[in-house]
Amino acid sequence: MNPDVVAAVARLRAEEILSAEQATFFDRVARRQLVSVWLEIRILLYVGVLLLTSGVGLVVAEFHREIGPWTIAFALGAAAAACLIWVARKSPPFSWGEVRSPSIAFDYVLLLGLLLLASDWAYIEANFTLLGPRWAHHLLVVGLVYLVAAYRWDSRTILGLALSTLAAWRGVSISLGSLWRGEAEVLRINAILLGALYVVAAWHSVRWQKKAHFEEVFANAGLLLLLGGLVSGVLGRGSAWSMWLPVLLGVAGIVMWISFRLGRSLYFAQAVAAAYIGLLRLLFAPFHRPSSIPLLLAALLGAGALALIFAAHRRMHEHET
Repeated sequence: MNPDVVAAVARLRAEEILSAEQATFFDRVARRQLVSVWLEIRILLYVGVLLLTSGVGLVVAEFHREIGPWTIAFALGAAAAACLIWVARKSPPFSWGEVRSPSIAFDYVLLLGLLLLASDWAYIEANFTLLGPRWAHHLLVVGLVYLVAAYRWDSRTILGLALSTLAAWRGVSISLGSLWRGEAEVLRINAILLGALYVVAAWHSVRWQKKAHFEEVFANAGLLLLLGGLVSGVLGRGSAWSMWLPVLLGVAGIVMWISFRLGRSLYFAQAVAAAYIGLLRLLFAPFHRPSSIPLLLAALLGAGALALIFAAHRRMHEHET
């Protein structure tokens, strides 16, 4: 209990600044008699959706011969349709601004419906090979459906799922279609380009106020791909790392500068971490034998990176207040 807040609420009620209902509510909060379990409920619902879809997968894998492919495909499709029809009936009208969910279960019924729909399509493709050797395009279709659903029903969770699915589509397509040793290089370039595209989408969302609250989802996914692709180039074999390192440090520096100005500490931390990993390659490159010198330098560099992140976060917080 916070006695100062309790006394302040009582004083504001006596001065009739707060109504009786407001004073009662704030008094319960100050006495810790009213505790929010919103986060816990959301976690339980999310875990429940994952367990349910995992259970469906196990049942299908165990009894698909007894049940039959057509029955399973129809059952999965019907379950997905039921979830999505419920979501469509309960959803508020579409808006380019942020739209609050009508209930706490809304987002998770949507997630369940889309996961069941994707599972149904994957099962149909696995059993009937509709796309043949181009089966990886299944991921493209699923990713686009997720993307449309994320915008229509204003779901950051589904948007993150869409972006990861589209990234997986590029990775699987390259792995299946590449017949030469440069597969890793092609994957790296695709990750960088896709990451840059996501970052541009984040900027576009804010610039044109089209679901501006999606910015963090787009930007975080984009930076992970963009910086991750550059880091993989630095850590790659051969002498090409010396060309990748300046590019990584330059991009990381730009991200740090922009994120500091915008007050985005998570973006800043990702850029610092990527630059730190790249500099580790520079530290260890001259040493062909185990030595304590690069380890000591790496530890000092890591401490400096953490100090930089905390100092920047504190400065951003001060600017906000």
